[in-house]
Amino acid sequence: MTTYEVGRARVMGAGAYADGARAVIDRPWVIRDGPALGILTATGSPLAERLRAGSRVLLAAGPRATPLRARAAFLDEETSVGYRTALIDKYGLSAVAALARSRLRYGPAGTVGVRLVLGAEGGGVLGAEWRPSWWYWLN
Repeated sequence: MTTYEVGRARVMGAGAYADGARAVIDRPWVIRDGPALGILTATGSPLAERLRAGSRVLLAAGPRATPLRARAAFLDEETSVGYRTALIDKYGLSAVAALARSRLRYGPAGTVGVRLVLGAEGGGVLGAEWRPSWWYWLN
């Protein structure tokens, strides 16, 4: 699965890890941002809190799709406005309604853009991949 395939999907599964290394799956709208992907989320949402606690994420375009590892980075206000425009371009009137509701509910600074860079995690989701040495015996 590539960035193009995940970015083309209507929604994506974003698995961020909560306390105790339990994966919590969210289904945000996704846009393409060059070689990366982008989402827009409420500033105080549970997804934003999990991403602030640990920026490693698993992404998938569907329930049976192969997950991709990514690292999340929060964006400034100007880039978040660009993400809002990209959401409107991709999703149309439903995005306009959702963003208007978000602005009424949270205010103009109530949403933040999150850039998801694929393959920039520097190891596995729970740490570096473990490989046994040549002399390791399971029993």
